[in-house]
Amino acid sequence: MAKCIGRSQRQIERLFERSISSSPMRFYLHLRLSRAKCLIEQTELPVVEIAIACGFASASHFSKCFRQAFGINPSACRT
Repeated sequence: MAKCIGRSQRQIERLFERSISSSPMRFYLHLRLSRAKCLIEQTELPVVEIAIACGFASASHFSKCFRQAFGINPSACRT
């Protein structure tokens, strides 16, 4: 993407940080976790399937990230 607009990767990261106060990777993680939260609340899919569908390699890593972002375990969000 940086090449297409004639900027370096670092320049893109700085612009991103300045515009939305987050790194591109952190923003992408937040998008994935938000999507996972919606799936947990709106479907009956198993947490493992939701984790995989949202790009996490393992359910344990997903649970850790989810807990850090929302303060609760994914399964507790389902009530």
